[in-house]
Amino acid sequence: MLPGPNEIIQCPYCDQKFKKSTMMSGNTIGAKFWTDGKREAPMFSESISISFCKECSSYFWVEDAEVVDEAPPDSHKYLDLDYLKALTLEQYIDALQKIEIRSDQDEFYLMRQIWWKYNDYYREDKDAEIPQDIKKVIPDLLDRLLNNFYEENDDHLLMKGELLRELGQFKAAEKTLNKISNPEYKEVKQFIMKLTKNENSELKELEI
Repeated sequence: MLPGPNEIIQCPYCDQKFKKSTMMSGNTIGAKFWTDGKREAPMFSESISISFCKECSSYFWVEDAEVVDEAPPDSHKYLDLDYLKALTLEQYIDALQKIEIRSDQDEFYLMRQIWWKYNDYYREDKDAEIPQDIKKVIPDLLDRLLNNFYEENDDHLLMKGELLRELGQFKAAEKTLNKISNPEYKEVKQFIMKLTKNENSELKELEI
C-alpha cells in the first residue's frame, strides 16, 4: 500500500479541521472476504464516509467537508490535527437518528455499516462482549435493513439472502438467493446457499 498526501478537511458545521489520509495504490493481498459482503484488506484501506466532530458534536458526511489544504504523509505540518476516524457501532446507530439522510443510498450505507459493525463482534470472536443495549435495538435495525435492499440488484440480493440466513429465515434466504442470475456471483451464491440448506446461521469467512 502506497499512501498519498493527507488532505486537510474542515467540518461542515464548525471550524474544526482534520487530517484525511489518502492512498496512491493498494491491493487485496492477504484480504479476507465474508459472507455479509465485508472485505478486510490490510493493504487497501477503506475510505471513511461519515465521521464525528467533537468540537461541535456533529456527525457529517465526509464528502461535504471542504478540503482546505494537503500535506505529504510524512510532513510535520498539522501535527496538532487528529486524523479522521471511522464511527463505532454505537455512533452509527446514533448517527442514523441525527445525520441528514439525503437519499435512499445514504440510509442504505448507514444500515449496512451497522450490520457490518455488529457482525465485527462475531468476526473477532467477541460476541460475548456485545452490550445489552445493542442487543435490544439490533433486531429492529436489521429488519429495517431488509427493507433497504434493491431486488433488481444482484449484489443487494446476495446481501439480503445472507442477512435472512443470519436471522435464521432460511426459506426466505433460499428464495432470495435463487433470484440471483448474474454468473459473477455463482461461487459466493453456492457457498451461502449451502450454509442456508444446512440451516447454519453463523457468519463465515468465504472459502471459494
